[in-house]
Amino acid sequence: IRRQRKWFGSLCLLCLVTFAILRYVTNFEILPTHLMSTIQGNETRGDTIIKRHEIKIKTESVTDETTQELQHTIWPSLRHTNITMEEIKSKINRSREAAMRDNHCASVYNSSHQAWRSSSDAPKDTRVDDFSKIDSASRCSVFDFEELMKPAPSIHLSAWEKDYLSSPHVISPQDIASPIHSTIELITPLGINNSLVMGSEVKFKVTLFNYKKELRTEGGDQINVWITSDDPKASVAADVIDNRNGTYTVLTRLPWCGKVKVMAVIAHHREMFRMDFYTQRIFKASYLFAGSFVNDKVAEFTPCSPLPYIPGHASEELCNLTELNGEPWYCARPVKVKFLNCSHFSGTRRFNNFDNLPLSETETWLRAINRTNTPLHIASNISLNVIPDETSTETTLPLPKLRCDERNLSSTFDDTNSCGYFYKDEWRPFTCQLPPLNSSSIVQCLSKRKVIFIGDSNSRAQYESLTDLVECQQKVERTKTAWHATLLCEDERNNISISYLVHSYPFLASHGEELPIGRTVSDTRLLDSIPSNGKYIIHFHHFLHLAPYHLSVAETRLKLIRDAVRRLLDRNPHVIILYQSAHYVSGLNFWTRGGIFYVELQRRILRGLGDRVMFVFTWPMTIAADNDDFHPHIAKSFTHLFTGHICGRLFKSTP
Repeated sequence: IRRQRKWFGSLCLLCLVTFAILRYVTNFEILPTHLMSTIQGNETRGDTIIKRHEIKIKTESVTDETTQELQHTIWPSLRHTNITMEEIKSKINRSREAAMRDNHCASVYNSSHQAWRSSSDAPKDTRVDDFSKIDSASRCSVFDFEELMKPAPSIHLSAWEKDYLSSPHVISPQDIASPIHSTIELITPLGINNSLVMGSEVKFKVTLFNYKKELRTEGGDQINVWITSDDPKASVAADVIDNRNGTYTVLTRLPWCGKVKVMAVIAHHREMFRMDFYTQRIFKASYLFAGSFVNDKVAEFTPCSPLPYIPGHASEELCNLTELNGEPWYCARPVKVKFLNCSHFSGTRRFNNFDNLPLSETETWLRAINRTNTPLHIASNISLNVIPDETSTETTLPLPKLRCDERNLSSTFDDTNSCGYFYKDEWRPFTCQLPPLNSSSIVQCLSKRKVIFIGDSNSRAQYESLTDLVECQQKVERTKTAWHATLLCEDERNNISISYLVHSYPFLASHGEELPIGRTVSDTRLLDSIPSNGKYIIHFHHFLHLAPYHLSVAETRLKLIRDAVRRLLDRNPHVIILYQSAHYVSGLNFWTRGGIFYVELQRRILRGLGDRVMFVFTWPMTIAADNDDFHPHIAKSFTHLFTGHICGRLFKSTP
């Protein structure tokens, strides 16, 4: 049923793309009314005439001979990119016009100088009004673009930013990669009776064409490929090599016998990544938070961010709350200065995302379809017959002789997409053999140990998966499903303690309710609090809550964790560190489209910490499973993967 829904979704998206292209040719209004109101350039709404509100970017010091490099000196966030001032001005004017066609946003713009601040400095609780006001500014994107573009979120461009921002922004929907016209072909020669031998490597080639049926001439689109079968139920992800010319080389193994199908998707477009890096470079974030400042009966909300750039506020108007949060965190100072200061910060609540960003018409359309969760399947009629080796009657590859708990944990950072496969719902790594997952082995493994999960709801899922295998007593009464607070489960007989901690801000799940500062825990402070004796297993996971921000936010946090892990490993020889990677979610999705970059960032920064640090690489598992959920249904397979690598390992006994 899930696959049928996906194909139906693909058909719907195909219609949307086709009609969008027709609009460029015929000028027909084919998108939904609410979307058309965002992307059309009409200047009237009903009987009301909307005056053009053009943005005048100050360029008094720029002459006609001024180069783009000099312009980028004025706007550091644009330096070393192909983002032109003409592009910026055109998009800003278009964004402003769209806002002025919305009566609510028009009224917000008319008082834009106070849009990001509380309206009252009186000694009372104004948080309800503050949230409504600042949230409107966020949704309407009421920015001083000139000031916002000046600071760069990081000193240097990442390699990904250099790549994607070297291209101009997309002009027409016809220019993006088309799943209809793109192809996948088998390169490996077929054997007897058009078959391939189990265990052999198989090679494919993906060629991307746009909607004009023109060959794509550059790389950067995210392509995922996997092989699957219904009988037996099995699947394996493939390694995809970007040839940087519109073609992709695909490699994987065939670990079981039978009829298999080849699946391929355009997971995300290059143009979408370019738009993401462009918006992150300028706006630094897709979400801001309401910071709560409370003192007796006086309270106020101000905007907050993990980067020291808050709309409507100069740097000297910010509270640097990094020491309190444990990781970088900044909020605007309250306007009730007679009653509130930075020390009165108490928690956060998430605002809505920026809806009216300065984008081109095509980028606005592209952003809209990236909220549909629709997978873009490349048409494939490749069906392979996999047969046993002539010297064997086995229908699956023999399991490796090496046990996973004998494997060097540092080698997990070298795993690729084709590092294992699912067979009858069981994950089988190619490098080692996982022992069975059962309660008795887990209890024996965790005896006299403390296990700490710190992260988000996917970390909590691992806490739940592990505590299901241990007869421990829950010490915290959980009153709702979306639980954003500490959990603790203890098995006193076997001296096992398992806990879950919420990672520090930003924590996006606080939307609709305030998340107090006391409920969150700093990753680095946790690591630095572990003593030099005692046996600990510490599991980290970061992804969805950092994804809306410039990559420098995740990079900074990972480097802080890396340094704290080094300190801990030096003083305590009985600690194991597990870092769970970002995971894949199928379909065009606003939240997870940066996952491919997060995986490599996590791998690169945390590599080389030694044989007591494991990279729990869930990315290929979620591709092979064709996962379509923020919270993967194969969470227990993740548990099996890391427990299989650490249980049975020879730990040094505690003194």
